[in-house]
Amino acid sequence: MLDAEKSLGTQPPTADHGNTPSKVEPKGSSEEHADLSVTVEDKPEEEKKGGLKDYFRIFQYADRLDILLYAIALTGGLAVGAALPLMTLVFGSSTASFNDFAGGHGIAQQFTAQINHLVLYFVYLFIARFVIGYLATLCICIAATRTTRSLRKAFLESLLRQEVWHFDKEGNGSPATQVTMNGNRVNQGIAEKLYTLVQGISLFFSAYIVALAVQWKLALITMCIVPAIVLVIGGCLSLDAPVEARITRIYSRAAVLAQDAISSIRTIHAFGAQQKIVNRYDEYLQTAHEEGNKKSFIWGVLFSSQTVLVMSGTALAFWEGFRLFQSGEIESVGTVFTVVLSVTLGATSVMLVAPQFQAITNASSAASELFSIIDKPSLLDPLSPEGMQPTSCTGEIQIRNLSFAYPTRPSAQVLQGLDLSIPAGKTTALVGPSGCGKSTLVGLLERWYQPASGQILVDGHDIAEYNTKWLRSNFRLVQQEPILFQGTIFQNVAKGFVGEQQSLSEEAQMELVQEACMASNAHDFIQRLPEGYNTQVGERASMLSGGQRQRVAIARSIISDPKVLLLDEATSALDPRAEKVVQDALHRVSANKTTLIIAHKLATVMAADNIAVMTSGKVVEQGTHGELLEYDGLYAAMVRAQDLGDEAGEPEFREGSEKGDDVKEALHRSLTLQRTQSDGLPKDLMREVEHLSAGTVGYSLGKCIWIMLKENSDLYWWYLVIALGSVIGGGTYPAQAIIFSRLIDVFTLQGSEAKDQADFYALMFFVLAIANLFGYFSLGWACNTVGQAITHRIRREMVERMVYFDQDFFDRPENSSGSLTSKLSSVPTALQELMAQNLGLILNVLVNIVSSSALGIAFGWKLGLVIVFGGLPLLIASGYIRIRLDQKLESSTGEQFAGSAGLATEAVTSIRTISALTLEASILREYNEALGDIMAKVIPGLVVTLIPYALSQSIDFLIMGLGFWYGSRLIASGEYTTTQFFVIFIAVVFGGQGAAQFFMYTTSITKAKVAANYVLWLRTIKANIRETDKNRDRMPSGDGLIGVENIEFRYKQRDAAKVLRGISMKIEPGTHVAVVGPSGCGKSTIISLLERFYDPTSGSITLNGEDIKLMSPFAYRRYMSLVQQEPPLYLGSVRENIAIGLEYEPSEEEVQEACRQANVLDFVSSLPEGLNTPCGSKGIQFSGGQRQRIAVARALIRKPGLLLLDEATSALDTQSERIVQKALDEAALSRTTIAVAHRLSTVRHANVIFVMEDGKIAEIGTHEELQRLKGRYYAMCLAQSLDQA
Repeated sequence: MLDAEKSLGTQPPTADHGNTPSKVEPKGSSEEHADLSVTVEDKPEEEKKGGLKDYFRIFQYADRLDILLYAIALTGGLAVGAALPLMTLVFGSSTASFNDFAGGHGIAQQFTAQINHLVLYFVYLFIARFVIGYLATLCICIAATRTTRSLRKAFLESLLRQEVWHFDKEGNGSPATQVTMNGNRVNQGIAEKLYTLVQGISLFFSAYIVALAVQWKLALITMCIVPAIVLVIGGCLSLDAPVEARITRIYSRAAVLAQDAISSIRTIHAFGAQQKIVNRYDEYLQTAHEEGNKKSFIWGVLFSSQTVLVMSGTALAFWEGFRLFQSGEIESVGTVFTVVLSVTLGATSVMLVAPQFQAITNASSAASELFSIIDKPSLLDPLSPEGMQPTSCTGEIQIRNLSFAYPTRPSAQVLQGLDLSIPAGKTTALVGPSGCGKSTLVGLLERWYQPASGQILVDGHDIAEYNTKWLRSNFRLVQQEPILFQGTIFQNVAKGFVGEQQSLSEEAQMELVQEACMASNAHDFIQRLPEGYNTQVGERASMLSGGQRQRVAIARSIISDPKVLLLDEATSALDPRAEKVVQDALHRVSANKTTLIIAHKLATVMAADNIAVMTSGKVVEQGTHGELLEYDGLYAAMVRAQDLGDEAGEPEFREGSEKGDDVKEALHRSLTLQRTQSDGLPKDLMREVEHLSAGTVGYSLGKCIWIMLKENSDLYWWYLVIALGSVIGGGTYPAQAIIFSRLIDVFTLQGSEAKDQADFYALMFFVLAIANLFGYFSLGWACNTVGQAITHRIRREMVERMVYFDQDFFDRPENSSGSLTSKLSSVPTALQELMAQNLGLILNVLVNIVSSSALGIAFGWKLGLVIVFGGLPLLIASGYIRIRLDQKLESSTGEQFAGSAGLATEAVTSIRTISALTLEASILREYNEALGDIMAKVIPGLVVTLIPYALSQSIDFLIMGLGFWYGSRLIASGEYTTTQFFVIFIAVVFGGQGAAQFFMYTTSITKAKVAANYVLWLRTIKANIRETDKNRDRMPSGDGLIGVENIEFRYKQRDAAKVLRGISMKIEPGTHVAVVGPSGCGKSTIISLLERFYDPTSGSITLNGEDIKLMSPFAYRRYMSLVQQEPPLYLGSVRENIAIGLEYEPSEEEVQEACRQANVLDFVSSLPEGLNTPCGSKGIQFSGGQRQRIAVARALIRKPGLLLLDEATSALDTQSERIVQKALDEAALSRTTIAVAHRLSTVRHANVIFVMEDGKIAEIGTHEELQRLKGRYYAMCLAQSLDQA
């Protein structure tokens, strides 16, 4: 069987286009100083290549069972590979019998008997190949899935073992892509690809052994094509690899940008930065596209070399074979045929091998990237058992002469010789301006970083002597921006369990969780949620308000009853009332614990046993609240700055105890207000919400291809080239059949006529080879060009669509930033393969089947019909069934692994929380369970899928047997000549094999269908809040009255509670309005509605009397700026971050002016690179206050008419808060300002204050009016007032 003719033409080594982020890390230099923004051109020698040693190392992750399975599989592969050359012997003998009979030797019966005997061999070979092939593939697929699972586990474990500062560095491609893409690529490289490789190698050797055994001279002459093939293909692949590595790296950088943008989509919308993000993403794509076009020539050579060389070799073999036949060195044509077929098989086996090498190099580069993390020695391993683990911990902490600078910015010293004593069982408070190193100290106590010099002593021993996990279990941290994980509230709180607690029964655990939630004052609001403790919190806990998140986080921290509590701004995100209660709760739980409080709100630290005031990395004052006030230094000034007291009101409060009780009563009453329940979502809304997470439109493959072809009209010329190339390739089969049959015929002729004929037909064969050279070279060139263009378009389109979607889209858990980012790399790759190589392939196969069948039936209808309709459908059907089963498997495993990747991403993005709660082990456990479930689903699927797969690989033996048996009957009866027989047989059977081979490449087609449907689904999602022709020109007409008329609102995702119920406000232009109230009352929701992230469920918001729904959202948002509580920054410099909301490039003066107004100019100027300092992913390089001021600058540079402040200064210390507040106050003079705040001192001077309660407005007035009301606002002020002590 001429696998020969199936030439590489039909399929290039499927290069996998750039899905893996590569880690660029200069060897030799220490990590800290590594210039992590290494550009690709700068330092080519640092690229990490995956060598074969990485590939073999994957198998270290196989256990005994896996190794046994591999042994079975690879032995099977060897056997199956050797089956084909054995077939050439049978084939050769059959051909010889036919020619003898044609030459008039032998009688009909004898001839038929001979053939029948040979036909049985075909059947035996079929059975052996089917059974062995099935078992071997099954074993290797199971072994591979299991091995990859162990590798994924090891990778995640090493990742979680890394020291925390490892995650601060830029350029560690996103872990989501590392786990999914690299995991999948490793899996592909060690499963059936490896089996096919072994089969190919076995085929290669056994083919030559057979050829040499049959006729050594002819075999050696023909074998000269093999080194040529190996050289050409090897050369091409080695040229291709470095280009591919560069493309991969570019895509990885782009992925980080996309993930940051998608995870903070609100900011992107608020600043109208969608186009900027798309353009910056597109710059990466453009670079990758240019790199990719360099591959066109390589692909042209790769596509064509194989076919051309094999066909030339065949021509040579027949020419020389005939010479040897005439000189008597060869008895019959059978020998020539066996040799030609064997050598061709051997040569073609290189084709079986070449694409597999691509998969194997992919697997090694993917593995090397995983190993680069696995091998990286952790400088501080949270899972290591080493270090002291005393049975008890008193919690006495001494800090001596501590100095520290962040590894990513070694030049900026944060702590300079800090000395501090934190006595056991007492509360110590740290206060001071932001950036003075308060939170850094927490990072050092949690051992996220290691001090440069000095030491921290816990109970008299250096902190480094303790076991990290033990230390973190005894220290519990409550952060300013608490991170909750996807799952229910109960699961989140239960993450705080340590030791024995983890093995308690579900009921006992629930009791502990409820106790902790009562202590942290979260129990009441949880009970009111639709499903109580089993309510899902969503990604980044977006379903809860800041204060609710904080209380859940506090419950999580205290549930294990730690000895040391670190409260880093624990209540800054809370409103006064919740803060008061949480503060009480913290007071209760911190009794007899060593407590370190870091706070900006001094009211929260007044009761501390010792207050230390820090500035620029040193302690400058220490003492109790009273002592420090007497000292009248920095602290006293900070107190005065924050003092809210309404002097007149207070003495009264102290004297009249009834009044005091009223206030307590007011506080108490408001906390137990029920959130009213309302019914589930209406039907059409449910449908809309479900569509947002469908992920597919369910189109067939054909329809997808048609749509994609229609829209890429500029590529039609290239498609024409692909079509021509495919037609030449497909038409080769019938042409070859005719020449072959003539060549076989030559052996029955005599004398000089025979010689002329032999020369002529051998030459014709060579001409056919030359035609293929042109056809396939242009095909390869065109495929690469089309592929690169398409992947660029699809990637860009996906990002462009995603960033413009409504907030509702991102509220769906299926559309979390991690899974969208991994889709951004897998979908375009699959489509690129489909719309380029695979289209050519499909066309090639169609031309081949049609022309071969037509030729067969035309030459002799009896045999033609039997083979075309008896054999071909079987060949093609078995391949098709295999595709269908593959598709099923593909979609289910893909989803599952993506789910487990989501888990890994979530873990890495919130690594600090994970390490503070010592969750590494339980995350690994969850991940293992997720992977275990996948295994349980995948393996039974394989058992069924692989039957037709094995059948499709062996059924051609049966069909050949059928052809010979029936053909021999027809020839014996004199109906057909041998020439007729051979034309029909060769055309149809080899043509059919070419077709069946097409199915070897269908896996990528399967993926492409899923991918195309995903893209088409993205197109069906229409943002409700978007610019349309109707509203394009409608924009805010100057400053005007903002009217909020009776709005109600509920989130689409949460079916029960209404967040706002009937709110009305009038906001005059130029006024400063404040909205205050307990957390969860809907304050931030009002900001979201004013920014038009959502539209109200009923009611309307107007600007200048015009409904904002009628305006262009972009023009409307341009009129305002937003400063949030946790402002995200993006990859890029400080300058780029500040200018992100502008539609033009600002001048240096503008940027500096904005920085000056936001009080961030001094800080920025002090950075090594000034405004060009890179912010890193999510701006992790700066302190909260620094990030906040950059965000304020970003807001002010737009010169907005309306300024929205959502807790804008909650993360700042008094000093910068004062300055930022002053900047904001100045900014507010010329514009309308709406501020949501917990810290009442920041809104004291507002023209009007709205006090909210459970989604309604409870009180309205100025600070003084509301004070006189002695209602809720008054109570909140008292709760925050410092002089209350």
